[in-house]
Amino acid sequence: MFNSQGETFPESHKLFYAGVNMYELRRTYVTLPGKERQVASIIQRMGQILVDAGMRNLFQVSFSGGTTPGDKQLVRMTWTSETIESTYRGGRENPTEYTAMMSLRNELTTDTWIEFSELMIDDKLVDA
Repeated sequence: MFNSQGETFPESHKLFYAGVNMYELRRTYVTLPGKERQVASIIQRMGQILVDAGMRNLFQVSFSGGTTPGDKQLVRMTWTSETIESTYRGGRENPTEYTAMMSLRNELTTDTWIEFSELMIDDKLVDA
């Protein structure tokens, strides 16, 4: 079972889930054929730019390019957050380097969507 302090998470996941984050967010990108690894590299760098700027929590990037079972041409970035906020909210400005990388990412992708899930923490447990 996991608590809001991350105390029972496996050691490898403590940084990703530590704190009182309430939501898991997953952004999925559909890539052009054969561009999964390149897009995953771009997304990894973009995510780190946001972490370094204090705009995003730690994240993970995964991709499926045909070397593993599953759908091809998909890249996913997953992170946690205390709140769900619009990227269009007032006062938010992307770092210049991040904005420049968006154009390259967009040239190599054909679609994107985001999923939101509420994380289970001890405070939300009910009798089963």
